[in-house]
Amino acid sequence: MSIVNRNGINFRELVLVDKVKECNDIMSFYFKDKKNQKLTKHKPGQFLPFQIQTQNPKYKGVMRTYSLSMAPNESMYRISVKKLENGLISSYLHDNLEVGDVIEAMDPAGIFTVKEESKNRPLILISAGIGITPLLSMFYEESKNRDNIYFVQAVQNSSIHPFKNDIDNICKYKNLSNTVFYSNPLDTDKEGIDYDFTGYVNKEWIRNNLPLDGDFYFCGPSVFMKSLESNLLDLGVKKEFINYEFF
Repeated sequence: MSIVNRNGINFRELVLVDKVKECNDIMSFYFKDKKNQKLTKHKPGQFLPFQIQTQNPKYKGVMRTYSLSMAPNESMYRISVKKLENGLISSYLHDNLEVGDVIEAMDPAGIFTVKEESKNRPLILISAGIGITPLLSMFYEESKNRDNIYFVQAVQNSSIHPFKNDIDNICKYKNLSNTVFYSNPLDTDKEGIDYDFTGYVNKEWIRNNLPLDGDFYFCGPSVFMKSLESNLLDLGVKKEFINYEFF
């Protein structure tokens, strides 16, 4: 098995087998075990801790964690990364990491996962921007076995709208609720065709369109999440039904 030990910590060597541009500034990276061994199956919502395999002191030993953005499996990991201005590792991944290159990763980790007791309640997934990644993994998995799912995605416009087709296709096939907000639509973006609402996910819309007795899972910028949590509490959603993760 492709395991290396660094300062008492075991890392698995993963090789990049594909990279796919999802939209402006967001790229997906697909990894397999270097020796084609089985991977540790992640729980939907977990992240992958890893470091770049390089001797360059600028990057050596720098750890990052990115949410796994695909359905759990034992053969491949996918992370989807937004390139940030002055982002050390996000820029390296976008600009320098190529198919065949190797990273060193720990096992998937994290507790932002769908609770077992949530199975009998409506599941509401609300994402903003790149915060979609852990929720997308949840969506892939949960949509296999249930139909009480509401997916809400908030982005600026069509140029930075990741995984639109993935979500559309699953929702149409499974007849699931799918709502898209554009806060700053392009001139070519048509409300009612390319997206559903202009503006932001607000309290009134939540009150009128989402089941308040469901379990809410959301991820995005901190301002978005703080506002959303406040609105949900004001609407009477129980705190134990509110789940979110800060990147």
